Amino acid sequence: MARYRRRLCLAVDLRHYSRHSYPEQQDAQYRLRLVVEHALRRARVPRVRAQQQLQGDGQLVVFPAGVDVVRAVPALVLGLRDGLYQANRAPGRFGRLRMRAGLGQGAISRADRGYLGDCVVLVNRLIDSAPVRDALAADTESDLALAVSDGIYRDVILPQALGLSAAEFRRIDVVLQEKDFAARAWLHVPRSAPARDLGPEQVIWGHSPGRAAMRDFVVPALGAAHLAATVIWNSGTLREWVLAGGGSGEPATQAATAADDDEFDGPDDGSGGHHTDPHPSDPPASDPHHSDAYGPDDGHHPDPYHPDPYHPDPYHPDPHHADPYHPAAGDPHADPFHSHDVGHHHFSDFHDGGH
Repeated sequence: MARYRRRLCLAVDLRHYSRHSYPEQQDAQYRLRLVVEHALRRARVPRVRAQQQLQGDGQLVVFPAGVDVVRAVPALVLGLRDGLYQANRAPGRFGRLRMRAGLGQGAISRADRGYLGDCVVLVNRLIDSAPVRDALAADTESDLALAVSDGIYRDVILPQALGLSAAEFRRIDVVLQEKDFAARAWLHVPRSAPARDLGPEQVIWGHSPGRAAMRDFVVPALGAAHLAATVIWNSGTLREWVLAGGGSGEPATQAATAADDDEFDGPDDGSGGHHTDPHPSDPPASDPHHSDAYGPDDGHHPDPYHPDPYHPDPYHPDPHHADPYHPAAGDPHADPFHSHDVGHHHFSDFHDGGH
């Protein structure tokens, strides 16, 4: 089951994006990313903590849970305004960037192909609504048309947000009959101009202390780590998985069989098989049924290279030491009727004791 948490969501979209060529669209996407990252830094939200869903000429940004919206929302709005102004000072192939934006807060969840929740639907409906489109097209002195939800306006903007005035917002009714959608929102269309950062440590376009630290210290360290990882990675063949019954390359069935043999079989017995000891440094384990040439004798299978002087082999008699239990033919001292085998008594043994 999906897990929903209350998050702040921002949706942005560029005006007249589809009218440009591919190189121009590529330039627009690059500068759009810079503008959004600048606004995130102004809101003091690390880019790695903000989840982003790219949409070509647009973007959906999901802020981390527990963000202080009273502090983050005004800084975010001023950051978008300042970022667009800075990006348009030296327009690239695309030309002037003009943006529609929607801002709201609600319970959302992550799914396989994106995000779920009424807040995600709301911010996307805001940037596609006619009042927002018409306002950006009519005011050529502005690069931003921002619509915020009624809840954001009442909780953040109306109580005199830092750097923003409630008088700069006007109420609009967003109605999309084809989408069966209707909502109240508040529209903000500021004049294109730089917006000063009101935080304790000012975030400057294209530069920040954190970015300098990344360039001077973190990036070289990551480069060295990447080089070491590349050497280790190329030192052996790694596989994420092996499908049974592979038809090309090394057969997967053979690899699986070898893995099973290594898991259940012991060290190589010298028979020319493919069993290998996965732990060659471990001491040889004694097998009661298969003697180890390097380990102790088990008593049942004598070592052919080190005969036991105290327990001769009954199947291979020693010509120099007669077997007392199996006398040789022609032995003058051998008693054919009195066997010394304690396990088999001759009939004459019991009659001799009775006389």
